[in-house]
Amino acid sequence: MDTQQEEMEVVDASDLSLKSLPVAFDPTTLNMANLINTPQNKRLYQATQTLKTLINDLVDYQLAHPKPLKPSTREEIDKERKILREIGVKERRVYTQLSVVKALYRQSVLKVREEKAKTADDRAVDDALILGLHNLKYEEQSLRSEIAAAENYDHQYTKLPLIPVEEFLEKFPELVNSSEHDLMIARIDHESQERNELEAFRREKHVRKQVLIAEVKKGKEKLTNLDSMVEKFVEAAEPIKKVLATEE
Repeated sequence: MDTQQEEMEVVDASDLSLKSLPVAFDPTTLNMANLINTPQNKRLYQATQTLKTLINDLVDYQLAHPKPLKPSTREEIDKERKILREIGVKERRVYTQLSVVKALYRQSVLKVREEKAKTADDRAVDDALILGLHNLKYEEQSLRSEIAAAENYDHQYTKLPLIPVEEFLEKFPELVNSSEHDLMIARIDHESQERNELEAFRREKHVRKQVLIAEVKKGKEKLTNLDSMVEKFVEAAEPIKKVLATEE
C-alpha cells in the first residue's frame, strides 16, 4: 500500500505534461529527460537509466555466454567460472545501482511530500490572505454605507432657526475665511448664546412680574381692608347722624 502511494506521489510530482502534447504525437521521438524539470526526479531518471543499461548489459552478456550444461574439460570449467565471475560482477553492479535508485526514489518521495506540505501551507496562507481581503472589502463597504448614511442623515441642527450666513458674517467678519464646519459650529454657538441671554431676560422679567403681582395683590388687600373700615365707620356714625338730625 505504501509503495503504491509513493509511486502515485512520484507520478504526481513529475513534470510530465502529457495533456500539452500535440495530437499527432510520435512516441518514438519522446525524450523523457526533456520532460522532467525537478532536480530530484532528474537524478532518479538518470540513475534509472544507468540501472537499465546495467541490466541490459547483464542480460546481453548472459545471452552471449550461455552456461554449459555439463562442462567436462578444464577449459570449459575455467570458461564457466569466468562467465560466472563476470555475471556476479555485473549482478553486484545491478544490485548496487538498484540500491542507489531506491535511495533516490525515497528522496524523491520525501521531496514530493515536502513540496505538497509546503504547497498546502502556502495555500493556507493564501486562503487566509484572501479571507482577510474579503473581510477588508466588507469593512470598506460597511464604512462607506455608514459614511453615506451619516452624510444623508437629517440632522436636527439643519432645522435650527439660525440667522442667515450673510447676516452672521456681518456681525463676525473675523470668521469669513472659516470652513463650513467651523462656521456652522460658530453659528450654533451664537444661537445658543442668544437663547441663553433671552432665557435669562425672560426669567428676570418673570421675577419682576411675580413681584408686581405680589404688590398688586397687597394693594388689593389694603383696598379691601379700607372698604371694610369705611363701612364700619359709616355704621358707627349713623347714630350720631340721627342725633344731629333730631336737634335740627
